[in-house]
Amino acid sequence: MKTLVLGIGNPILGDDGVGVHVAQELVKLIKDDSETIRVEDTNTSGLNLLDIITGYEKVVIIDAIITDTDGREIGEIYRLRPEDFAASVHLSTSMHDVNLPTVIEIGKKLMPDAMPSEIVIFAVEVAEVEVFTEEMTAKVKEAVPKILDRVLAELGKKFPHDIPE
Repeated sequence: MKTLVLGIGNPILGDDGVGVHVAQELVKLIKDDSETIRVEDTNTSGLNLLDIITGYEKVVIIDAIITDTDGREIGEIYRLRPEDFAASVHLSTSMHDVNLPTVIEIGKKLMPDAMPSEIVIFAVEVAEVEVFTEEMTAKVKEAVPKILDRVLAELGKKFPHDIPE
């Protein structure tokens, strides 16, 4: 199965870079499957994501999320599907600023044969995405091995916990 693992975010906006950081670690861990599993990171958003995700059978996305719930825990990992975002699909005033669920819906409507048949999103609850820093907050940094473990499990791989630092 031709699979893309895509870390999304901006690594100079603190926790927003968690997807990029995870993807960069996954590149080191997934070497033997370069024919079937491709790992990329991007700070692209909006409809530009369609150019990246089309042509794959499965796409696993890692991205930051800030939920609007009381008691949210920084570093918590949510495994989501596009249908979990049904209420957040909407058009904005600019086609460059549409959110991920809307991009997926537009892709399904415009090019259904090119869109992945399976999309899984690992969204990581984050604290800070507006301060210019390459450092993630402590709880998000601590979540990275757990995210790696969950993504690798999604791909049918095991996490080699004895990776040298």
